[in-house]
Amino acid sequence: MLADTSEMVQRGMPTPLSEENPTLFDYKREIEEHGYPVSGADQDLNRSSFVAEAAMATRTSERSTFNRLAVAQGLRYVHERSLFALYTGKITGRTAATLVKQTRGIPRATAQQIEASLLPTATTASDAAMALRIKRARDRLHPQPVADRRSRAEMGRSLLWWPEEDGMAVLQAYLPAEDVLTIFNTVSTHANLLLSSEQKRPLGQLRADVFRDSLIDGWPGQPRRKPALFVGLTIPALELLTNPERGIANLEGYGPIPLGVAMKLAVKAPALKPILTDPWTGSILDLGRKRYKPSKALRDFLRVRDEHCRFPGCRRPPALSEFDHIDEWSRGGETSVHNAQLLCKRHQIYKHVLGWQVVHLGNGSLQWRTPHGVTQLELPDGLLYPRPLNPDSPPIQLMLPGVSIDAPTRRLLGWDETDNIPGFPEPPAGPEEVP
Repeated sequence: MLADTSEMVQRGMPTPLSEENPTLFDYKREIEEHGYPVSGADQDLNRSSFVAEAAMATRTSERSTFNRLAVAQGLRYVHERSLFALYTGKITGRTAATLVKQTRGIPRATAQQIEASLLPTATTASDAAMALRIKRARDRLHPQPVADRRSRAEMGRSLLWWPEEDGMAVLQAYLPAEDVLTIFNTVSTHANLLLSSEQKRPLGQLRADVFRDSLIDGWPGQPRRKPALFVGLTIPALELLTNPERGIANLEGYGPIPLGVAMKLAVKAPALKPILTDPWTGSILDLGRKRYKPSKALRDFLRVRDEHCRFPGCRRPPALSEFDHIDEWSRGGETSVHNAQLLCKRHQIYKHVLGWQVVHLGNGSLQWRTPHGVTQLELPDGLLYPRPLNPDSPPIQLMLPGVSIDAPTRRLLGWDETDNIPGFPEPPAGPEEVP
């Protein structure tokens, strides 16, 4: 279904949204209309847009959906025998995915030759054994020299990270194998030197600590480096005052961390900037159309409110995102908090070239709509209790449950006795008081 649907999109077949708005997919518009030197008919651009739609519909990441689509198309158009074997339950989904991944980028005939030679074995072998067999067959039959493939693979060097539970995260480096082994062996050598005198930390923790200390504090025996830079640390003052032991702060790009850890990081901060938030909902409160470029205050506001690109599922940090007018400036949109969001370059192109639509619903909440009519609500990470978007308002939650304010207290506070104060129940009916 993924492969066939992607093919339909590539062919430009009509959709309910395109029939509703015939000019939405008018790819003959001039570049100046959207300001990007790309065409809405670009095949790779439409493929990536479809991946984003499919990811939104299945509530998965774009990377995961792209991999699923690649496997689907590989089975659909190249490895039809494996597709049938998977359908009948003779091979596993992991082996099928490995076959597609390992034969990507080689001639179709060679890919099918590898499939034909290994498919009988795949009906009984484990996934790990099949992964090794497929890799060896690929290296043996690949038409390009291994040196050329290595040079191309080196172009994909990268350093990635992803969050884990309880304030932890994983760092992943994609480097040539000899470099990875050199780094690991160097760290292990220093960790083993510390192991004999260590009482509490096992070898795994020692390796992690040596790796961390060498990058942040400097290698042992070398001049101490300047403290590392920490950015985007939000400490809620209300929790700091009322519940410091169980309080939670927010680390930009990651999410919640213990308040005690945040306070240790804040000691190293060169400056602190107060930001007003709603203590009950967690939404960030405000800091016209007089200027196109946002002020520094507005940029700082978006950096704290949005934390990353606001396209559904995208986590590119503010440094890799840009200020975007939700309603375009050329069509009367203001440069204000209520008409602003952070978007990375790729998703700005989706919005301005491919017809993705977004509406600001208040409190930084956004409603996205894809070119084919799929909608999704995107909320700021720091919004604890988003306001309901349906017309039926929920019952008011009392700020002080079980507390009522009698008439003398109202007069003392300067409240009119006839006013209905939100968040407090009405005082019980009693005998009329004599002023």
